[in-house]
Amino acid sequence: GTSFPDGRILALGMSARRNMCIHPEVSQEPDRDSIDEKCRSLTAPWVRQPPAGLQPSTAVQAEEGQGAPRANGSVSSSSNANANANGGSANGPAAASSGSNSNASSSSSGGGGKKAELCEWYENFENLSISEMVEPDVYTIDKLKTRAAKAVKPFCPYFAARRLMQSASVVVLNYQYVLDPKVAQASLLGVGASRGPPAASGVQQGLGSLAASHLVSQVRQATKTKEPSIVVFDEAHNIDNVCIEALSVNLTKETLDRALGNVRKLDEEIKKVKEHDQQRLQNEYNNLLHGLQAAGHIDESTASQMQNPVLPDDIVREAVPGSIRRAEHFLLLLRRVIVYLKGYMRLFEVHSEGPLAFLRDLEEETQVDGKTLKFCYERLKSLLNTLRVTNLYEYHPLNVTTDFCTLVGTYWEGFIIIVDPYPEVTGKYDPLLQLSCLDSSLAMRPVIDRYQSVVLTSGTISPLDLYPRLLGFQPVTTESFAMSLDRNCIRPLVVTKGPDQVQLSSRYELRDDVAVVRNYGDLLVSLAKEIPDGMVCFFTSYSYMEKVVANWYETGIIAKLQQHKLLFLETKDIVATTLALNNFRKACDCGRGAIFLSIARGKVAEGIDFDRHYGRAVVLIGVPFQYTLSRILKARLDFMNEKFGIQESEFLSFDAMRQAAQCIGRVIRSKSDYGIMIFADSRYARADKREKLPPWVRKYLENSNLNLSTDLAVSTTRAFLKEMSQPYQIGKGTRLTADEIKDLEAKHKREKATQGFTAAPSSSSSSQQAVTDRGGAAGASVAGQHGPAAAAGGG
Repeated sequence: GTSFPDGRILALGMSARRNMCIHPEVSQEPDRDSIDEKCRSLTAPWVRQPPAGLQPSTAVQAEEGQGAPRANGSVSSSSNANANANGGSANGPAAASSGSNSNASSSSSGGGGKKAELCEWYENFENLSISEMVEPDVYTIDKLKTRAAKAVKPFCPYFAARRLMQSASVVVLNYQYVLDPKVAQASLLGVGASRGPPAASGVQQGLGSLAASHLVSQVRQATKTKEPSIVVFDEAHNIDNVCIEALSVNLTKETLDRALGNVRKLDEEIKKVKEHDQQRLQNEYNNLLHGLQAAGHIDESTASQMQNPVLPDDIVREAVPGSIRRAEHFLLLLRRVIVYLKGYMRLFEVHSEGPLAFLRDLEEETQVDGKTLKFCYERLKSLLNTLRVTNLYEYHPLNVTTDFCTLVGTYWEGFIIIVDPYPEVTGKYDPLLQLSCLDSSLAMRPVIDRYQSVVLTSGTISPLDLYPRLLGFQPVTTESFAMSLDRNCIRPLVVTKGPDQVQLSSRYELRDDVAVVRNYGDLLVSLAKEIPDGMVCFFTSYSYMEKVVANWYETGIIAKLQQHKLLFLETKDIVATTLALNNFRKACDCGRGAIFLSIARGKVAEGIDFDRHYGRAVVLIGVPFQYTLSRILKARLDFMNEKFGIQESEFLSFDAMRQAAQCIGRVIRSKSDYGIMIFADSRYARADKREKLPPWVRKYLENSNLNLSTDLAVSTTRAFLKEMSQPYQIGKGTRLTADEIKDLEAKHKREKATQGFTAAPSSSSSSQQAVTDRGGAAGASVAGQHGPAAAAGGG
């Protein structure tokens, strides 16, 4: 990042347009897709007028201030620019589904002089330098929006953030911006010449950041150097699943039907362009003759495709096959492939095979080989850009289909293709074609290869030794830090049986046992009598929760629970769940108390905190194993066993216990919090399960609390709550004040001055610094030259 003389840094967060737009009309659009589409219709280069004698060839040129002159008052232009799509196209931050109901054909083309509305905030952004937009500081999304709105010339915070990423010292992004090739926003990180090796310095002025990024990448590849950046994945306990989801595609019959409709509509658009602007298509064809690296100048978010997990470097530098350079030929190929896929899905029994077998049959029937398929995704983006399409959401089905083609044509190992004619329920025919990634290291490898240091950290990333095997790297260092607390404010309990000594378990053969369901209900009722305010109860699946709650309703347990607390449920409807959470918090705030029934692998378990009085207890009913009859899971287990030597039982237990740790961690979010953590299943008493829990949980899991009945668990809970209700002295040794931090910094500077210490590590070494606040959770800052580091922190 850029260095400032006073030692200050520039840090910012990056998000989608819907979270950052300040345009009074665009920001009021009802959904993300509408906001994206409206934004593109106001900021696309072909909508904006270029300066006299200049036809911008890339969107990056427009973003760097080489775009249209501004007019005071009304903002409009007549466009004849032969330019490419502006910011956040099919590969942008909200790109997979954007736009809603207008097509770029409404934009002016040729020299027609048709007036077009522009975004005043974007136009102001074009005329401002980085120093004019912001001063060095830490900018949250809201803070940057406020800064942009109150500036002398209000500017667009979304596009400002995209530009500032090249100069910022710290950038906070969602995982998908780094791992998912369809939203590879991370390609903008480190593009600036300041981050490149000396051979690439200053190249930006002559070529623009887009071309500079390609040159910087080539120099790094030639010198085998990595970008001097540190990438930290926080909450990395599920990073393998994120990697797999980023490279997996599902196609339904409806998706393919709509994709075929997209092909027909694009064919019509090509005919219209031929009538009015034949040169535009010819220019695209000429660019494609030189390969994707020359033709890939679509917009700033798709610029650095050489680091795209979908397309390896050799593909990017390769010329697009002649059979799809012409737009008409490309659409003919897509039509043949889609028709083949529709026939391929027309099955009545489950069928699975690898990509090689699929490609063989595809080539025999359609004469389309894998080499051509792997260019489909990029070729479609180039075509949509050439046709000046802003309503990308309309072409989402075709986008997904070409994504499928590119993946199946690129990767021959680590994937499986499954056709399931009855994916939802037996008897309901709705065939689903799944291209499922089995190897999470495929998405992680480009990140590890590109950046100097990669850090994985989470409070529930346990056991640590399994993650390097799943993600395919050798860690430089692995550290686990204990949670430091002012008092013993958590009490894990393993409840194995009811008062009638019937075993508690969500094991499949016991799920319909009336005694087990009744004992679970009695446990919850007894806890509701003793525990104030809020409680959270996690089930292993929606189906199991529905079955148990229905039984409780029939047997009167629900009525008993409502005598003590209100009940709220998580559903698959995110709007209904959000409303339930708000009412749950209101019930806790007013003193009525409430119980929130949730799912161990649901949205609530991953992202909602039940701190303070909202979560005085968490009850985990059962062990949250994955659905072991899933064909995709079976294929992944076989793949991991064969490639990584990870046994089926080892991975299933590891995955279940990390989900359990996520659930129980919802109630402890600070040092002043306290809560009961109840593992209500006899299998938690086994050592092989307990050992996979995070150290900060095992530390407080006493042997006397490993095999409790319901009545003993309630008695222990009552005693714990009495202990927590007593006043306590906040331990001075568990946290540092602001003055003490300044004293430590001054001491560190004096030591450096006296010792002549240089902080920069050599190219063949790694350095580590562990920093704790003597408070809630210890953290780690790890820099290494040879690979990523995995770290775990409590809390």
